[in-house]
Amino acid sequence: MSTAGINGINILDLSDEILLAVINRLNMIDVLYSLVGVNQRFDRLVLDPLYIQHLDLMVESLLKNSFSVSKQVLDRICEEILPRINNKINKLIVDRYSMECVLRDVVYPQLYSLTLANFQRVTLLPYLTGDTKLRYLLTDQITHLNVHIIDEIITELDDENESNLFALILSMGKHLTDLTFNQWLCYKKSPISIFHMPLTSCISSTLIKLNIDVNTFDDCLYLLDGRLHSLSTLIINILKISAPLSNIDNTKQLPKLKCFSLITYLRTYFYDSLVVPLLCRMPNIEELTLCLSIIRTESTYIDGTHLYDEILIHMPQLNKFIFSINTLVFNKNVRINLPSNNDIQHSFSRRGYQQIGSYTHDKSTETGNICHVYSFPYEFHNFFYMTSHFQGGMFD
Repeated sequence: MSTAGINGINILDLSDEILLAVINRLNMIDVLYSLVGVNQRFDRLVLDPLYIQHLDLMVESLLKNSFSVSKQVLDRICEEILPRINNKINKLIVDRYSMECVLRDVVYPQLYSLTLANFQRVTLLPYLTGDTKLRYLLTDQITHLNVHIIDEIITELDDENESNLFALILSMGKHLTDLTFNQWLCYKKSPISIFHMPLTSCISSTLIKLNIDVNTFDDCLYLLDGRLHSLSTLIINILKISAPLSNIDNTKQLPKLKCFSLITYLRTYFYDSLVVPLLCRMPNIEELTLCLSIIRTESTYIDGTHLYDEILIHMPQLNKFIFSINTLVFNKNVRINLPSNNDIQHSFSRRGYQQIGSYTHDKSTETGNICHVYSFPYEFHNFFYMTSHFQGGMFD
């Protein structure tokens, strides 16, 4: 390997700090294959425990950038390099191209976090059901698991099999405390439906944190019915909050829940009847995140007064509240004087919330009136239903 750069500068003349800054910007597969074994200094920098403790071995990111990753490259990393660093790796990211090689012959005694990135459902399922290294790791070792499924075409696996995949992972993860499970179909999020599953499914006594995309509000209630005994953090994206499809209880208190995030972008008529009762079940919540688009009839906007009187008053431990709430109001049969934007701002400031963004758009009784309130800085990925009345704000 040549170490001479532009204008004859030798990269070995650079300080360790600069070399590490360069290395940290490169793909780990490139770094391991190209630099390990060149000299003792590169070995010291690249094989430093602080660098390799979180090992990203995703091949697909290289393929998308038009690089050719040969079997020879992976084989050298797996056969010559990983055995030298296996006891230093705490977190590991693999994809469908690298997993079999990375897990095949090497033991990772300190590994506790595993990310399965960009797997297809039909390729992941055999690894979970067969006599595989992945199955062993999930059963006996892994505490943090991230599963990202992406399918470009609809496969023979239907919704039931998708939810069974989630249930299978929960049943296998005897030590699992943190699980992220999401999937994409044709580059769009493809949430799963689980509320129809048997009462004996999706049970875990160890899971503390869950991040998941689901189809319905029933799925959310299903996950909070006690089957996840130790759950204290739920980050849930719901495709649509609509009329209940089940009789799952929405009244029992959830004293163990400390952090709750609910995001749904489609408008819902069921905020008052479903979402508010759920939030009132969380007496010990410390962090709350809400991203909602609401339709109300014969009513008024969601403002600071409503949020405090109906929800926050039931959360005495709350110390962090992030929100974006868009309300569309139709008042055809009754005359209600809707608050102005100044009124909305005052409803928050008198409750101690100073950094709040808001705007109102009073149109007509036919097309509805709009109010959007949100915490600063704006921390969500999307900003839906924006109108010309939006005056700008702070974004994270």
